Amino acid sequence: MRRLKTLLYGVISMLILASCQKNEVELAFGETPEVRMNEKIDSINKALQGAPNGWKAYVGTGLKGGYGFYFEFDDQQVVKMVGDLTLESATKLASSNYRVKQDNGATLIFDTYNYISMLNDPNPSVFGGTIREGLRSDLDYRFGYSTADSMVFIGKRYSNKLVLVKATPQESQAYKSEAYTAGIEKTKKFFLENENPYVEFTMDGFNYQTAITLSEATKIIELSSLLKDGTTGAAAGKFAFSLPGVQVIDGGIAYAGINFVQMVWEGNKLNMVDDKGKKYEIKNSLVPLVPLYKLIGSKYTGFRSPFMTFFPGTSADGLAILKRYHEGLGNRATGYIFNYGYIDLDFDIRNKRLNLKGFSSQNGGTSGWITTIVYDYTLDSETGIYTFTLRDKASGGYTSAILDQMDAFLKSGKIKLDYYSENGALYGKIIGVDKPNVEMTFQLR
Repeated sequence: MRRLKTLLYGVISMLILASCQKNEVELAFGETPEVRMNEKIDSINKALQGAPNGWKAYVGTGLKGGYGFYFEFDDQQVVKMVGDLTLESATKLASSNYRVKQDNGATLIFDTYNYISMLNDPNPSVFGGTIREGLRSDLDYRFGYSTADSMVFIGKRYSNKLVLVKATPQESQAYKSEAYTAGIEKTKKFFLENENPYVEFTMDGFNYQTAITLSEATKIIELSSLLKDGTTGAAAGKFAFSLPGVQVIDGGIAYAGINFVQMVWEGNKLNMVDDKGKKYEIKNSLVPLVPLYKLIGSKYTGFRSPFMTFFPGTSADGLAILKRYHEGLGNRATGYIFNYGYIDLDFDIRNKRLNLKGFSSQNGGTSGWITTIVYDYTLDSETGIYTFTLRDKASGGYTSAILDQMDAFLKSGKIKLDYYSENGALYGKIIGVDKPNVEMTFQLR
């Protein structure tokens, strides 16, 4: 028994010694992980609060483009901000709370309602987000990295970057006055008054006239042009309004060997700027530079007629075709009652087919049924005139009866496509060549 006790004491002593030695080894290489994380959180807080003139910031969303902000963080965990979501948010400095805490890494959390929360709001009436996900924007951002004048955070759920750049005294004053709002309005006005904006440049001996589409509604910039081989090219990027004009987020838009990163005002002249600082004046053409039919398949996949929405530029005969479908959803023309639906015209350019789709729903669009009619088409590449022939009759869903007039129109003769713009919004139009009295305006998709 005495030998057993001696043996147990020895084992216990060795375990204690080993434990002490292990801790000594850990501490020899620095502080514990908990201490290091606390130090990191402290340093992030100090950096956020230590920018004497605040931060200009940009963040992307999953369902739309980018949004611009100005932040001031104080040592009471209060952040003041403006943002380019609305004219009010761009003008009114609002306050909310923030925290930096350990949450699978050092994380910046906006934990009371603010302008960033609007991007995350699942109520569509607040800022047009979806019921479950808002605009797929975050409230919690994990720290990524920092430089001498910037900090980058990554959204924990949707992985969108939140980029903060130290503001100058002049920028801080501009954000907190009406200068930011005035700049946004100036840029919007430019694109309202110049319906066919473009930049011109030469690359590899070819002169590009590249059309610009800036959508305030989606916060997306699109570039498109004819290419050297006669085909069309297109590229798009997310943007936020900035004090100089427009900031393209997520690294810019790469097009024809040039990376465009922002738009900058010089007096009354607006320029695109590439990542090397070269400026390209944005001019206006009297007519669209690229015919719409040449962009089907590269920039656009087709058209949509949203539920009970009839766009300007639609003729009386075109309106009758669209109303046949939309009003027919709710008046038992199909044999059923639906409370939501839309028409899609989707082009399959590889197989030269058009899919006419009628969506119907009895729960506001959460789920529903699709009826599809398929046409083969030929396209005159010189005139842009389409001729459709029926390939597959209506199948699926419940709306074949109210797609009848659209079906008859598509089979009735030649058709052409054109643009239609009003109040800064760009639409696509289908016009009957053999039936010129039929014009229908759609959302471009």
